[in-house]
Amino acid sequence: MASSDKENAFGEFAQQGFAAAPSLDAYESVYRLVLTAYSYRCALTGEQFQPDIGLIHPHLEVIAIRPRDAGGPLQINNYLALEEHAARAFRAGLFLVEDDYAVVVPNPDALPRALAIRLHTSGRLVVPVEPLFQPSPAHLAFHRRSVLGA
Repeated sequence: MASSDKENAFGEFAQQGFAAAPSLDAYESVYRLVLTAYSYRCALTGEQFQPDIGLIHPHLEVIAIRPRDAGGPLQINNYLALEEHAARAFRAGLFLVEDDYAVVVPNPDALPRALAIRLHTSGRLVVPVEPLFQPSPAHLAFHRRSVLGA
């Protein structure tokens, strides 16, 4: 294997004819942009958190809707800002998001009660005002298909 074909730290390979895999700086930039676009607010609960000056926010996670290893892009519209319990529930498929950002809980008994009582009262994700920063319907559909096995 040639040195240019080696895997980087994110499990990605450089592709011929395409730019090299994103740098750590690119990931950090998207992470910061997502937190800023969501105003340090959890998209599921609407809870507001203080901005943090450290590299990793202590209460919010930036979660890929369509994981990078499944072809998801490193773009803000492929990410959600979620507090840790909401992030765990999203990764486990305990809630889904429709194209209009309505939150669907397929099995209400599976969603931890402590999280269920904190869902945003609108029944929808709290998303950035700027349309370019809002979750992509295509990525949301990918997540629904992967969770539902369809």
